[in-house]
Amino acid sequence: MQTARISIRWKLMLSLIGFSIGMIGLILYGISRSVENRVKEEIDSNFREAGRIFDRIQEIRFRQIRQTAVLLADIPTLKAAVSTGDTNTVNRHIREELRFLLDYDPLIPDDLVPEAYYADPDSGGLLIVTGPDGYPVGQLATTPLPDYSLAGRTDVREALQGSIPQNITLWRQDDRYFNVISVPIFLRDRILGTLTYGLPLRRAEAEFLSTDLGNQISYFVDNRIISTSFSNLSQGAFTHLANSVHNATFGIINSGEPASFDLEMDGETWLIYVSPMQYETVREADVPGYYVVAQSLFQELDVLRRLQYFIFGIGFLAIVVAIGFGIGFTRHITRPINLLISGINRIEQGDYSEKVPVVSRDELGMLTRTFNNLVENLRERLMMLKFVSEATQEAIRSNLSEIKLGGENKVVTVLFSDIRGFTGWGEKRTPEEVIEMLNTFFRMQTGIVKDHQGDVDKFVGDELVAVFQGKGMEQNAVNAAIEIQKRTREMTSGMETPVSVGIGINAGEVIMGAMGSEERMDFTVLGNNVNLGARLGSVAQPDQILISLSVYKKLERSIETRTLEPVAVKGIEKPVEVFEVVWDYIETEAGYES
Repeated sequence: MQTARISIRWKLMLSLIGFSIGMIGLILYGISRSVENRVKEEIDSNFREAGRIFDRIQEIRFRQIRQTAVLLADIPTLKAAVSTGDTNTVNRHIREELRFLLDYDPLIPDDLVPEAYYADPDSGGLLIVTGPDGYPVGQLATTPLPDYSLAGRTDVREALQGSIPQNITLWRQDDRYFNVISVPIFLRDRILGTLTYGLPLRRAEAEFLSTDLGNQISYFVDNRIISTSFSNLSQGAFTHLANSVHNATFGIINSGEPASFDLEMDGETWLIYVSPMQYETVREADVPGYYVVAQSLFQELDVLRRLQYFIFGIGFLAIVVAIGFGIGFTRHITRPINLLISGINRIEQGDYSEKVPVVSRDELGMLTRTFNNLVENLRERLMMLKFVSEATQEAIRSNLSEIKLGGENKVVTVLFSDIRGFTGWGEKRTPEEVIEMLNTFFRMQTGIVKDHQGDVDKFVGDELVAVFQGKGMEQNAVNAAIEIQKRTREMTSGMETPVSVGIGINAGEVIMGAMGSEERMDFTVLGNNVNLGARLGSVAQPDQILISLSVYKKLERSIETRTLEPVAVKGIEKPVEVFEVVWDYIETEAGYES
């Protein structure tokens, strides 16, 4: 099966365009990756800074809560109420005297805090006062006081020992979570009890911080998210976030440092920052809690995407330019080649008349000029081939490197055809008419000789010399002679001046080879048998075919002949026998009818 051919233009164009696209793509990819990495590093750095800002905000909150707790614990009226040990006295003092002194959330503006937080003690922050044994003696909430000691809580126990807390802790109270601080209540050097003050972890706070920081804020407590600013996460994504934060807490517990990681949620990539609410006591915290800051990488990378679109837009234009340049460049390169191919195709079809245009001044232009010179030389040699015989051409083809002078003995049959009456006919005609008529006769005879496996050796005046070789050469020569006579009769029928052909045929051993000099050679046949054929051709009368004894012996049973008087031949002592072919009445192997 023939495989598909790809032209050199397409190869050059595809190679150039492919190389250009590859280089442009590689450069653009490198630029894009470099920019992307730089942007991601910047985003990650900014995100970590946002996480640190959040940590500082929480630290401010802690300080404000601690400051409020310390100030409350130092109010003399509260100390007096606690010293009575009467819960009603302490509750009344807290709810009537202290409630309006509380800052419900230092991070949330007052106009965002509902009035209910100020009017309803149960909706505000956490405030519990214990005695020296850790049992509650009063609280802000109107619910019943716990009937158990709170000394088991780490922060209360440390406060009963006189310690001022350095970290915020988490309390769970009535299914609500609070950032709290427990401080001791001193009466001179004696500890009357403790005051625990805290603010609830609310969704409003997470939403406010989310708006202020530009990130999503969540509170992760007791291995679940209790409050978040996310509003449109699917349940599956929400669960995935909670599980991922839970897994990150193990590393935080071990290192005591915040953790950050990427997370896919609802087809979007998020940067997650997890920080513990209690750095120093994260391992021993009664209720572990973590702040979760989330930032959409998709939104942050929007600028990068626009930049990448711009970069790839430039790349696309560069590719289009490269394609246009490749088409123009390869067309300029391959145009001389295509013209050469067209010239070669014309030569294959035998057309040597048109030169290939020279369209460039480079090596291809030199090649085109050389090709035109070669074609001109070939055209000259082709014209010369018309002046040599097939035998000469075959000798050249069989030994292209060198043809030496000399010959070899071969057995052939020679045919001499001489036009009778042509001289008289030509005396009344112009030279052009004479040449045209002679060429017509030779053209007819040459075709017949070739049709019968013969080769025209030469033309001498109005005489044609043909050579037949191989098996059946005698029969082929006689058949050709008969065909020539019949065609001559048809061509000259009705002519005012009669013109006819006399033919002589002989077979035998001759010398065939290159004769002449190294500068000018003639590939022909020589010898007595050639001379005999020429002699028979010269003595043949109009419309007569004469054959020698050697031809007669080969064909005596297949043709009808008449025996003529012997003919004297130069170089032969005795006259030779001659036979005339009765061609008007015989039927030959070629199928001629009598």
